[in-house]
Amino acid sequence: MSDATDIRSMLAESAGNLFRDLVDPKLLADAKTAGWSGKLWRAVQDAEFHRILLPESVGGAGGSWSDAAAVLRVAARHSAPIPLAETWLAGWLLAEAKLPVPDETLTVAPVRDEILLVRRAGGTWRLDGTATRVPYARIAHRIVLLAQGEDGDVVVCLDRGQCQIVAGRNLAGEPRDTLTFKRVGLASEQIAPAPRALTHDALMLRGALLRAVQIGGALEAALALAVRYAQERVQFGRKIGQFQALQQELARAAGEVAAAVAAGLSAAGVLDREGDADTAIASAKIRANQAAYEGAMVAHQVHGAIGVTDEYALHHATLRLMAWREEFGHEGHWAARLGREVIARGADGLWPLLTAN
Repeated sequence: MSDATDIRSMLAESAGNLFRDLVDPKLLADAKTAGWSGKLWRAVQDAEFHRILLPESVGGAGGSWSDAAAVLRVAARHSAPIPLAETWLAGWLLAEAKLPVPDETLTVAPVRDEILLVRRAGGTWRLDGTATRVPYARIAHRIVLLAQGEDGDVVVCLDRGQCQIVAGRNLAGEPRDTLTFKRVGLASEQIAPAPRALTHDALMLRGALLRAVQIGGALEAALALAVRYAQERVQFGRKIGQFQALQQELARAAGEVAAAVAAGLSAAGVLDREGDADTAIASAKIRANQAAYEGAMVAHQVHGAIGVTDEYALHHATLRLMAWREEFGHEGHWAARLGREVIARGADGLWPLLTAN
């Protein structure tokens, strides 16, 4: 294996040990009430997984998107209730804009098609607007925004106390909050011009990539639970895993899981190599979203009634699958974008597009 692959494998193994040791039914149950697990976050922080994507120049590990994907896949496999992906995205924005990166929980906004405006008022800058469905906003110490300024986009880093927060949740109980900014004053160290490549589209693409990777990890967890249950549950004198119809469904789900995982990891690799991975990421999010629906359906069919109980572990994975499908663009959004790209390239450009990566 190459040195990069060796390092990635060690990262994944280390993350696996951490999450396996700490994530248990009690931690997940407590996190559903609190919105997250501070205990788990502190362990992740001690291991410095939250700084994988940051350049070494700002105290990070200088890792790649593929390194981050390897760890995030494991975290999602354990339904880790922490803002790891969001902290990475926020840290990436701050580092690209040459702003300080706090060693704290972070989140990003907007994650939807919303506009935040920064305008000069006297001797200071003022922020106005509303951002909805912001992940972990009421938990994060800092909220990092990509806003529209007078001369182009700007990156803003706010304390969560600088905005009005209305709490919300997604299907899995993860915080998804609405933020309102009314003439919020900004200090000079809180704002910087965004580099040309640092656009809302670039943020959406990277968010979609991380959600696709998370979907792959959660699918692996759901499939593992379904296979184990099929090997244990006895019906009509036989383990249900011995019935051919059920074997076929599990095989179909395994194919969906493999496709989703491969698409997400492949897109991360394209982003590392090319820097421009629009097609790969759009394809990965579409494929992961489709697999999330199929994989969750099979897992619940195998489990029958037990699969929908709050006491059983399956819902931690499948509710996240359903929630993450809609975040950073659902499959319809990315399919329309991919379709427009194919049309723009024309007939002669289709084959090169399909075989580029």
